[in-house]
Amino acid sequence: MRIAIVDDSRLARLELKQQLVDITDPHTILEAASVAEAVDLLAREAVDLLLLDIDLPDGTGFDVLQQVSNVPAVIFVTAFDEFAVRSFEVNALDYLLKPVRQERLRAALSKVQNAPEARPLSTHQRIFIKDGERCFFVSLAEVFAFEAMGNYTKVHLASASPCVYRPISAIAERLAEDQFFRASRSWVINTAYITTIDPAVSGGFAVTLGNGLEVAISKRQAAQFRRLWSL
Repeated sequence: MRIAIVDDSRLARLELKQQLVDITDPHTILEAASVAEAVDLLAREAVDLLLLDIDLPDGTGFDVLQQVSNVPAVIFVTAFDEFAVRSFEVNALDYLLKPVRQERLRAALSKVQNAPEARPLSTHQRIFIKDGERCFFVSLAEVFAFEAMGNYTKVHLASASPCVYRPISAIAERLAEDQFFRASRSWVINTAYITTIDPAVSGGFAVTLGNGLEVAISKRQAAQFRRLWSL
């Protein structure tokens, strides 16, 4: 397991490293002391687990997650207890308070090893979305499109567009390919809602969905669209 520790305290990083060595056998332990260092590290290195502090010199641990495209499993390790609820809104596996007890760290690491793999979603399966103070429980078939917003994905419904803290690539992997189509790097559309489709100057297609949303299918994906849906 490749683990990255992000904490501005050298002593805190050293203590965590020693605890990790005592209770597990990580192949690599990487370190960063700020948001900028963590973002750079995660862009260069493949990491399985992020042990992430909240309070950093140039921002917060949440800033790190917002600035990277591939978010690994996350366990927050912090002296502040008031961010626990927010941590789980960004899908953190656990929230550890300093000083970290070894037994507590061991239990948190077991969650990484036992985390279930994401299962495919059926078109008529209902999905739960929490966006701020609003909650939605809708059928996947009611989704017109998914739009990439950095590490967030906007879910376009008939009368609302909530956001979820998941990159669009992770969502696309779970969708039924016979109905949802990756129109571009930024869009996945529900083909059941396509009302018009026209050639675009770029060589792709301009698509209008049933809710009036206009989406461009890139030139590269246009060829795939024709292969999938042509007679």
